[in-house]
Amino acid sequence: MISSPSNDAPRPLILCIDDADIALRVKKLLLASVGYDVLTANSAEEGFQLFKQNAIELVIADHFLSAKSGTEIAREMKQLKPEVPILIVSAAAEEPDGLEFADGFIAKCEPVDVLLAAIARLLA
Repeated sequence: MISSPSNDAPRPLILCIDDADIALRVKKLLLASVGYDVLTANSAEEGFQLFKQNAIELVIADHFLSAKSGTEIAREMKQLKPEVPILIVSAAAEEPDGLEFADGFIAKCEPVDVLLAAIARLLA
């Protein structure tokens, strides 16, 4: 069973970046249901604004975005706040180039418990 944040502890704030509205809504509902606060962004630009303005504890970025890739986002965000872990998710099963700037990679075809375990590990 995947552990979620305790009810007494502050809820970690996760930023999800994806240009697919349905994917964003599903991630937000899933993560909120297990005890996380979630901000969502439909673009890399919107994601950077939220990243700069909030105390984000984890970023989950889709790799295939229209303007920038998830690994490009990871590289730029790590320059601003290197301590914030970044998890790249992708519809492609193969790991993309540039993952050295990210803290983890998950293929979208993985079961939800794999995603939640990766999140818990990166927030620990």
